[in-house]
Amino acid sequence: MVGNSLKSDVLPALEAGSWGVYVPHALTWSFEHADRPENHPRFHEIADLGGLPPLLEAIG
Repeated sequence: MVGNSLKSDVLPALEAGSWGVYVPHALTWSFEHADRPENHPRFHEIADLGGLPPLLEAIG
């Protein structure tokens, strides 16, 4: 899952056993804020979608 909401996109994907890629956005609602699961082995954060192809290649 690739998304701009930790709470609605990334965390549910991680809990379901999937990968979660967080793409922060300056205009995210305050309701969507959550702590980053920094130590989770399937969590990644990229600055923009341009970082997705290299990340996908790296995690294979």
